[in-house]
Amino acid sequence: MSNQTLSVINKATKIKEKYDILTFDTHERYQTQLCKTGHNFYSFRYADCKKWDESYAVRPTNYFILPENSIFSGIDFDFILSQSKFGQIQTAQQINRYLGLPIVSLEHTLPLPHWPDGQLEMFKRLTGDINVFISEYSVGRWGIFGNSEVIHHSVDIDVFSPGLERDKEHVVLSVVNEFATRDYCCNYSGWKRITDGIPVKLVGNNPGLSEPASSIGELANEYRNAAVFLNTSTISPVPTSLLEAMACGCAVVSTATCMIPNIIQSGVNGFMSNDESELRGMIEILLNDEKLREDFGKAARQTIKDNFSESKFINNWNNVFDTAYRIKK
Repeated sequence: MSNQTLSVINKATKIKEKYDILTFDTHERYQTQLCKTGHNFYSFRYADCKKWDESYAVRPTNYFILPENSIFSGIDFDFILSQSKFGQIQTAQQINRYLGLPIVSLEHTLPLPHWPDGQLEMFKRLTGDINVFISEYSVGRWGIFGNSEVIHHSVDIDVFSPGLERDKEHVVLSVVNEFATRDYCCNYSGWKRITDGIPVKLVGNNPGLSEPASSIGELANEYRNAAVFLNTSTISPVPTSLLEAMACGCAVVSTATCMIPNIIQSGVNGFMSNDESELRGMIEILLNDEKLREDFGKAARQTIKDNFSESKFINNWNNVFDTAYRIKK
């Protein structure tokens, strides 16, 4: 093979070390992990869009905020990363009429059961050049199989690390934002019934009920200091808070919905059920059994190490970004 041919091949397959990615504010802790890929992320702002909340996570140094409705002409963006079918991808498509870039469509959520006929089919048409989902369950529910990838969450196990069992508070912890207003998916009503009369601690942005942790370090302390963590979600592929609690070695009790049955093996690394009376009984068992809590906590942390590592998350995302860059060229 000639040197000229090799030069052409190398030019065609060359991948940049650092991409300039146009994106939108979505989930702060997820995007903090995403920034560990090392690329530059630029958040496009428009009227009534979600804005980065520093009370959830400090904005990484490679995540930049653009002036509202503005894109700097001096930045040669490589592709667009949309993270929601509810406004973001529509905005990305409008921007793309001028930029002509590949769109990577990431979807964190699931279709809602109360949607009218035809609404799911409408959203299914809102796809990118590459479609990324956070679980295999999500792919099936959306029914978008073409050009689709699954990238599971990751957890920083150095930050979210265990404490000592003897230091734990005799409380059941839940970490949820807008719990009551998102009752349809977070199941605040069920949480109240399950925990009635049980010592609980709620962390999150819930005016009149609770405040979010002041820092990621404080949040990690909440997980590691609680005797039990309770997740009551009904429509969430996999709650980040559940994974973080498991990484901290907290004994978890959860609803058995969406991807969760693929994470929790009930009686081994946590308890799981969709029966409220069973969930309450599981909590009571754990509150009264220190050894079982410790065993569950160790097994839960190992589950996170094995299946939700940062290195796998970063490698998978970089593969998607490399593919998007090749599409651009």
